Amino acid sequence: MWQRLISWFKPAKAVEADRPPPLAMPFDLAAYRQFMCDETFLYRASYIQKRVDIEGAAHYEQALSKGSVIVVFVHHGSWLLMNGALHHLCGGAPITSIASRRNLEFCTPAEKDFWLGVHQRSAQSCNAPIIFYTDQSPIGPVRWLKQAHQVLTVALDVREPAADKPEQSFQFMGQTVYLQTGPAKLAQLTGAQVVPAAIEYKAETQRHLLTLHAAIDPNSCTPEALTQTALDCIGPHVMRAPEQQFYDLLGALQTSQKAQQ
Repeated sequence: MWQRLISWFKPAKAVEADRPPPLAMPFDLAAYRQFMCDETFLYRASYIQKRVDIEGAAHYEQALSKGSVIVVFVHHGSWLLMNGALHHLCGGAPITSIASRRNLEFCTPAEKDFWLGVHQRSAQSCNAPIIFYTDQSPIGPVRWLKQAHQVLTVALDVREPAADKPEQSFQFMGQTVYLQTGPAKLAQLTGAQVVPAAIEYKAETQRHLLTLHAAIDPNSCTPEALTQTALDCIGPHVMRAPEQQFYDLLGALQTSQKAQQ
């Protein structure tokens, strides 16, 4: 899942202010991963305001008017831009993320340092006061969401072999995949509305499109139904731009972690 990139530790090439890194077309998964990681060094309010468009902002704003919000996504497109885009383009509500450090234990020390730096750059892009990690007590995210009108972004496709968490089967892009239901359970525990989101890069215009879907009320369905609804929203975006997957989603998720052990 965590692919090594050939130039993680090379300084970003000198480019015009607020201009994305170069990305030659056509590009594949490896090229887009490299683009996305290079782009994290440009994260700031002016870059986001010039390079990100929002579709469906009213869904997010309506959900936020009712209380706190969990924004769910998969590792596709420049997902690391989401927090900054939501903060700077959708009203400035406090926002942070749950990230994984367990998977970084499979990386080299230099790679681990790089990804922890990415987490910090993403947090700085939205003025996040804290980052939550999956190896910490869940009380932190719960308290965050119990405060009105705060936002937490969470990936649906996080897998941590060392954690051995139960998975359920879902349909995604016409195939069966296996995922945890942690984000949905967190929403039910806190009452936070769940907004499915996807971000795609338009290389022709050098702009990102962040799409926000209608909020899901966690009290209206089971964690499994909530997760499936979110996947149904996100799947078409991945199918439209499969080369922007951070890793081969179907290839990785079609086998349960238990079956891999």
